[in-house]
Amino acid sequence: MWQVHTVGNQNYLYAPSRKILVDGGPGKEQARKLRQAIGTVDIVLLTHAHADHYGGLPYLLTAFPGLRLFLHSRETPFLCNPLLEPALLFGGLPPRVLSNPFLLGPSNLPFQEIDSTWFLELELVPLPGHTPGLFGIAMGDTLFAADTLFGPEIVKKYPILYHFDPEETLRTLSTVEERFTTFIPSHGSPGGRELLRINKEAIEQTFETILRTTTSGTLSLEKLLQTTMTLLAPVNSLDHYFLNRSALLGYVSSLEKQGELTLQLENLEVMVQGR
Repeated sequence: MWQVHTVGNQNYLYAPSRKILVDGGPGKEQARKLRQAIGTVDIVLLTHAHADHYGGLPYLLTAFPGLRLFLHSRETPFLCNPLLEPALLFGGLPPRVLSNPFLLGPSNLPFQEIDSTWFLELELVPLPGHTPGLFGIAMGDTLFAADTLFGPEIVKKYPILYHFDPEETLRTLSTVEERFTTFIPSHGSPGGRELLRINKEAIEQTFETILRTTTSGTLSLEKLLQTTMTLLAPVNSLDHYFLNRSALLGYVSSLEKQGELTLQLENLEVMVQGR
């Protein structure tokens, strides 16, 4: 039923029988190439509401005026107000550097909350972690995993993987490992359980680096973030810095909830102490 189409380093699913496309791409150019490859689109299933997955929808909506868009109810706030995605990275009204099309998606997109009873021939698989409402598509023993995991070349280039809740992502990866043998990420090359292992190890390495950094005593949160980035993924651009910073805060929060770290305020600085 499903065809896999790759445009750039991004993978998509398309079902010719129902003219269903999974995800809409980051912008007009990629959506245009995708349209040339697949033809007509009646329905877009959005795996999650990150701008690099729906930035191409205005082009597709213009090309196919009757197109219908569906996504999980937990993702809808980000389509109602696309400013929320870069605001989440920055912690408030985002600066211009975070207002680029990769992070700030188009507004006023018509959408419906997905109801799996409308797509009985499809198996939508909940994959929380990268975002709360992300879902994938099961195809026998193959899983289209969206951003639950990334191709090995992506992990190598960006070793601090962004997941809103990295601990939940690890649980999701363990769950899908029991059932599926092949995994297709939205970004990068597909693979088998080795790809799953690479992604798990990248997440675990980030957790371990944070813990090692806090064993020598109390340090400021900003120093912890700086040290972790320096050790794992030095950055040279402001947007990449904020992306890594937001990602690392999720790892810190997970460790704090597990009792591995404590946070306290001293002289207007957030201080972090390991167990």
